[in-house]
Amino acid sequence: MHPTRRPNSSQSGQVAVETALVVPMMVFLVLGIIQLGMVHHARLMTEYGAYRAARAGIVNHGDCGIMERSAMVALLPTVGPLRGVIAGRVDTLDRTIEVNRAYTAAVFTAQGLPPRDTFYPQGNLPLFRVEVVNPKKSQLSSLFGTYGSHMQGREIDYDDVRDDRVIEANLLSVRLTYFYELRIPFANWQLHSFYMGREYLDGLRGVQFENKRVGGQSATQYLERRGAERGGDFEGVARQAESGRYVMPLVSTWSMRMQSNLLGNDRYGPGRCATDT
Repeated sequence: MHPTRRPNSSQSGQVAVETALVVPMMVFLVLGIIQLGMVHHARLMTEYGAYRAARAGIVNHGDCGIMERSAMVALLPTVGPLRGVIAGRVDTLDRTIEVNRAYTAAVFTAQGLPPRDTFYPQGNLPLFRVEVVNPKKSQLSSLFGTYGSHMQGREIDYDDVRDDRVIEANLLSVRLTYFYELRIPFANWQLHSFYMGREYLDGLRGVQFENKRVGGQSATQYLERRGAERGGDFEGVARQAESGRYVMPLVSTWSMRMQSNLLGNDRYGPGRCATDT
């Protein structure tokens, strides 16, 4: 019998080097898959939330407050623990009610309107935003004026087929933007930077991405800055990332035909959340 050969020091060193190269990539791969799965779940619930908001709007006269609450309930399975208040578990009806109450208090004002823009205070972003994209805000005054004779200029008859403008306006289109927080360590800031600067990734090819420098910045800092340059919500998202909370806007739009009259109410009606963009 031949004695068992022991690995020499050079072989041990090679194994250590190979392990050092492979393990970080494997860890990132596993964490990235988990985070991408959670993002996909949140995207599906965003689509469902847009549907629920539109459904609530068509049967409740385009009431923005009801649409916002309907959207939030749909998003509850994807929200995280409310820091210092309550866990985010919604696996039972009682826990779902508790989470809904806690988030309602955190997201809405004392009057119930509108969602606060300080849920992510660093970026001045809300947890979510519900917008009516059809009918457009600029069209509402003339549309409500169409029925000044018998509806006191407060309603748009959803059953009226005489005017093409009214027919188009009664197709309620709702856009839901969910500012979803990435919560898996390490994968959150990497995926966030990829999302923010996705148009510039081709120029950052290299094995050690985290060590690559671009104009004196790390690659992730560079991508965050280029994403923020697009302005709007991206600027707020980039500011929020500076505090260590990585938020990704998920957007979905849903359209449904009105089944109740749109009401011209500045506080609750479609004019409060309507937009021309």
